[in-house]
Amino acid sequence: MMVRAFIGLALLTAPWAAAAQDTIPERPFVRGGVYDRPYLAQLMGRTAIGGYAEAHAIWERADGAIEHRGFVAKRFNLFTATEVSDFIRIGAELEFEDGAEEIKLEYAAIDFAVHQSFTLRAGMILSPIGRFNLAHDSPLNEFTDRPIVSTELLGTALSEPGLGALGVFPLGGVGRLTYEVYAVNGFHDGLITRSADGTRIPQGRGNFEDNNASPAVVGRVAWSPALDLEFGLSAHHGAYNVFNVDGLAVEPARHLTIIAVDAEGEVAGIQLRGEVANAAIDVSEALDGVYASGQRGLYTEAIYNFGRGVVSTMPNSHFSAGARIDVVDFDIDLAGDTARRLTLGFNFRPTAETVLKFDYFRGQGRDRFNSAAEEAGVQFSLATYF
Repeated sequence: MMVRAFIGLALLTAPWAAAAQDTIPERPFVRGGVYDRPYLAQLMGRTAIGGYAEAHAIWERADGAIEHRGFVAKRFNLFTATEVSDFIRIGAELEFEDGAEEIKLEYAAIDFAVHQSFTLRAGMILSPIGRFNLAHDSPLNEFTDRPIVSTELLGTALSEPGLGALGVFPLGGVGRLTYEVYAVNGFHDGLITRSADGTRIPQGRGNFEDNNASPAVVGRVAWSPALDLEFGLSAHHGAYNVFNVDGLAVEPARHLTIIAVDAEGEVAGIQLRGEVANAAIDVSEALDGVYASGQRGLYTEAIYNFGRGVVSTMPNSHFSAGARIDVVDFDIDLAGDTARRLTLGFNFRPTAETVLKFDYFRGQGRDRFNSAAEEAGVQFSLATYF
């Protein structure tokens, strides 16, 4: 039987939560998050399984020359969710990217639900730095490419080993406040040493054994005054360099701090989403001016759905049209090292779980010497849960 597995965190299924069902809407902790996948099939006792697949056709030009023309088997993801008991859940997601060129354990965490306001989580988590990192499944999102600020500045999908807590506080009839906070391994100094283009935070991912034995902290608080409206504030802070060897200080601890604000809502039938992020990187004086000490970026998108049931053979189908603006500044002290893009999209969803996307994008990037490079392209993609 196809089920929407473990709505929210399955917090409302615990015995102590029975009375709360009258006041808290039965909705996911994060819409589109790890326990809000539409196709989790209960095939193996207590374990539900599912996944999604995504394929692209791309034609792209840069500075008048063809940069990319071809096909990509972009992602094939498998996920599981197991109800160990009324209080224990475990979820996992394994990603195969670019034809299995990269295989990654994106999520694998145990949840111990003590109360609706406190659930203990441990394992490989999706860091709650911006909402998009928590809900980035391709069938869920309306554009083929993920936002530049999410991928190139924050490093989505950002997974880290960690331990922490999350919970829900009801506010009135439908309002609520949610939180997630974890101690994690954080980033390593690859964000500087592995990048030839200046500071690039995603190059510091994969700190699986904690290079400096100094955990970072990441968290997000989200306020939802209505069912279709949410505002989120998140932060990630910790040292990224090796500053102590065998008890001996070898250099000062250098910290990375990221602040992100996200919002989503609906106005006059138009779905609006966006995210703004700012990063402060403590760079040594010797590297000052060579590597960025500050970065920032944003994306904002608007989606309009129409034509529901127009295709008579697919009564649950609909079309959508949308636009997204991406702006990223990889070094706020330079005139260059920036990226900007406008994407226009037209989609068809035969069902809510499957989408055919057609995108046109045009953008400009500038290197650290402020030399401009123009880009434009067309993308067609197909993504579906299963």
